[in-house]
Amino acid sequence: MPFPFQEALSFSDHLLAGGLALLFVIAGACVCGGSVFTLLAGSRASESMDPRWDDLALLCAKTTRALAGWVTCPLGLGLWVVMMAQRPRMMEQLHSVFLVPALLGLLLFASGLCFSHQYIASWGRGLHENRFHLPWGVFSSIGYWCAAAVLVSACAFSMNTGEWIAKPTLWNAFWNPAFPVVFITGVAISISTFGAFGLLYAATRKDSAWRVALVEDLGKWMLAASVVGVFGWIWWGILMPEGANRNPVFWGIAAAVAATAALGAISYRWGVHEPGARHRLHAGAASALVVIMAAAFGWVYVETKGNFQIHRYMYRNGIIIEEAEGSHQTGLWNIVNLGEPMPAQEELGAFSFRAQCMACHQNWTNLRDPSRTPRFRYEGEALRFLGEMRLKHPPYPLLAGAPEERRALAAYLETLIVKSGGTLASRPEPPRAEPKPSVRPAVVSKPSSESAEDRTGASKVSEKEAGGESKVVPVLPPLHTEQAPDRGKEAGVPEKEGRPIGSPAPPPAAPSANKPGEAGSVSRVSSSPPSNGQDAKSASGAKMPPEEERAAASTTPLNDAQNITPEYGESVSAEPSAPPNDSQDAKKPEEKNSP
Repeated sequence: MPFPFQEALSFSDHLLAGGLALLFVIAGACVCGGSVFTLLAGSRASESMDPRWDDLALLCAKTTRALAGWVTCPLGLGLWVVMMAQRPRMMEQLHSVFLVPALLGLLLFASGLCFSHQYIASWGRGLHENRFHLPWGVFSSIGYWCAAAVLVSACAFSMNTGEWIAKPTLWNAFWNPAFPVVFITGVAISISTFGAFGLLYAATRKDSAWRVALVEDLGKWMLAASVVGVFGWIWWGILMPEGANRNPVFWGIAAAVAATAALGAISYRWGVHEPGARHRLHAGAASALVVIMAAAFGWVYVETKGNFQIHRYMYRNGIIIEEAEGSHQTGLWNIVNLGEPMPAQEELGAFSFRAQCMACHQNWTNLRDPSRTPRFRYEGEALRFLGEMRLKHPPYPLLAGAPEERRALAAYLETLIVKSGGTLASRPEPPRAEPKPSVRPAVVSKPSSESAEDRTGASKVSEKEAGGESKVVPVLPPLHTEQAPDRGKEAGVPEKEGRPIGSPAPPPAAPSANKPGEAGSVSRVSSSPPSNGQDAKSASGAKMPPEEERAAASTTPLNDAQNITPEYGESVSAEPSAPPNDSQDAKKPEEKNSP
């Protein structure tokens, strides 16, 4: 196996790693802060010639050396072993990138221990007033802080790799975008941590004059550290990389800012405003606040990386992004198990689950609790989800493996649901959309110039001379000329023949016994439409006297848009019946040709 994948971590594993990390951060902060307060106490001893400041400087130096040698080193070694066991690939990649800085950091830490030992040993020989005594303490503090800077740089690199992805150089890795803000925040936590424990020490002193001077110095340094800490936390939140868990990180940073601000308020109240009071409760509250700040520091560091162990380089399941891209062609099994044949679908799905999903979803394998199984309820939903992870679910890691491995993983997830007592229903088909009935709106035809000429010409009615000659009553063509343009031609009526204004078109009638060419067979058209029960023959055969016919023609209103406003669904026509449709066109030819 070329590399081990990230296996699932139990709650005890997380608790062990988190506890060791918290103790390591507090111990390291006390070492760095203690080296600063050691120099502060030594400088005050040289100014005031008070032996109690010499005793305090010696106490700070011994405490710092003890914490560095007997607490920080074992905790750092234990945390390194735990991290190697839990996240071997991440530690392997960090070691390959920070090998030279890590060796240099160990050398600086060892030199800090040596200089601290020399600084403490000078007090026993009475050389603490020598001019070479203070430089030993300065070199010791520089060694501790430089070793801490290397460690902070490695931690910040996993939070934001910066330009190292495009140009992997040691300088780009060490001076990553998150290094300055994390280092500034760490400095504030270090000064505040040792200062808070110093307030506990000052609260137990009985000498009021010396206690007041100590509280004033501690309060001023802690107040300055609180201001820097608030600035560092806010800067950290602004520079939070994309893809991180923004909501948890936001609340973690908000809690850290509140704790830092509260610590600053205590520092001002006790150290600046009322240094003579013995606020033991405030000292205990300050110690609790620095523990909260250290815990928030470690928690925000973990959550800021989002779904990565190394941001934009390695996912939490231990798969590097480039390997995930390459596994789409070769298959994840072929990358890990070189030379071994690919197993059956169930074993292949279990392998893909252990390699990619189990790091965050270990509870899915607990078949005794059906509520913790994958939340898929339909067949094929798991496969569709895995296929859409890259585009629709970017918070998840990039899914590695060939298509058959993806199908095997989907089948394995469905198997976990079934074994836990759940069921997978068939996905219902979406209801078919029934076609809506198309409503054909009424067509309102506009009168053209030709129809206007027809109407003016229709007012001229030719009459027969006296002697029994019949009168010809012209009929207006229907306004539905667009639907039946040739009905007038089929009926044998000229296109521009004059007709009385407002006279309706004759309804289709059966052929009469008399032929149109015979004398006395000219049909008369009534101005009123026939009723529903009226027969077509009776309507065509009805006659009207000439006087009544003229009166009807003169009293009939004009049928245009100026006189009649049609409602929706009605057509503007002089015909009393509905406009002709296709069924009317299918009548017999002799019915269409009837007058």
